[in-house]
Amino acid sequence: MEYKLQQTVLTPEDIQAMVQRVASEINAATADEELVVVGVMKGAYIWMADLLRAMDRHDVIMDYIDVSSYVGDHSTGHITIQRDLKTDLAGKTVLIMDEVVDSGLTLRYLKADFEQRGAKRVYIAVATDKRQDGFNGDVDVDFVGAKVPNEFLVGYGMDYNENFRNMDSVKILELLAD
Repeated sequence: MEYKLQQTVLTPEDIQAMVQRVASEINAATADEELVVVGVMKGAYIWMADLLRAMDRHDVIMDYIDVSSYVGDHSTGHITIQRDLKTDLAGKTVLIMDEVVDSGLTLRYLKADFEQRGAKRVYIAVATDKRQDGFNGDVDVDFVGAKVPNEFLVGYGMDYNENFRNMDSVKILELLAD
């Protein structure tokens, strides 16, 4: 499949500003709590690293979960855990970090799963929110970096077939016919 990078949705400067803002919001909301930060791999790794450094805290436990619901550019509608957590969540405050929310399927699944594992509280932080007005996917996101258009986006952890994740900006990717 051929593709073309379109306009920039978030510049590196936009991303830096949103990281600082969201880090402050998380610090204020969780100041008196030890935090387990769970990155949803692979997309969240850049957002997670930037945000953890900006939070400047030492009472954070980090873990990762690798889940899949996409093949190429389409969601299968089914969540599969590829790599599970190593951390026991019972009685802990958890912050799920993902690079994007669109349908909310993955985050809704993970929040319910972590609550079943005994987490005291589960927060969600996303770098980008593609949901349109009036649709929340039955999941509340506590911390949002930026509201973005509901387009196929790449960069800052978002990919197309494992490519483009390392871009320092977020751009719209247009898929062209073969």
